[in-house]
Amino acid sequence: MAAIGHDQLEVPQPINLFMNAPVRDDGTIALEPALTRAGDFVRLRAELDCIVVLSACPQDLAPINGAGPTGLAIEFLD
Repeated sequence: MAAIGHDQLEVPQPINLFMNAPVRDDGTIALEPALTRAGDFVRLRAELDCIVVLSACPQDLAPINGAGPTGLAIEFLD
């Protein structure tokens, strides 16, 4: 972000599009394997100029990805 002129920044809460973290009846959050499969996608449309930061989080602290994180593709359409 500093490379594009943002030395001071506030990191908002991330949007975890493919993470499976259901809230249990007791209010705790479970970390479970993703329900998505290869080829699943999300299409978002920006209504104004924005900066997008993307991460294919490997999550090595919990077995939610079956110990086999995979790549993530992003495509920008005009």
